[in-house]
Amino acid sequence: MSRILPLCSLAIIMGCAGQAGYSEADNNRTIEADVRTTFTITLPGAQEPAPKPVFSATLFDLASVARDDSGRRVYSFTTKALGEGDIKIGSDFSIRVRVISASDRMMQRSPYH
Repeated sequence: MSRILPLCSLAIIMGCAGQAGYSEADNNRTIEADVRTTFTITLPGAQEPAPKPVFSATLFDLASVARDDSGRRVYSFTTKALGEGDIKIGSDFSIRVRVISASDRMMQRSPYH
């Protein structure tokens, strides 16, 4: 039993370390992201030049734009501050991001809230 507890704790920590990813299937959705985390938006890459994202520089940083092995464009964003804002890429993609703190997320899941 004493060996199981540390392994469970490690699994929980590693499970939280993943990076969220979104695609054209998430168009016009509202998502939540913790402050100071990075998430990606992957879209078909047919347009040249790559559409420039439009977003609030107060809430987000564009960390990078790259292509994956299949030719899709991968936009990486980092959240900077609490708030809510839209990210628009080209004329066909928009996603609303609600930036919250990790403690807010825990309160939402609490049965005592």
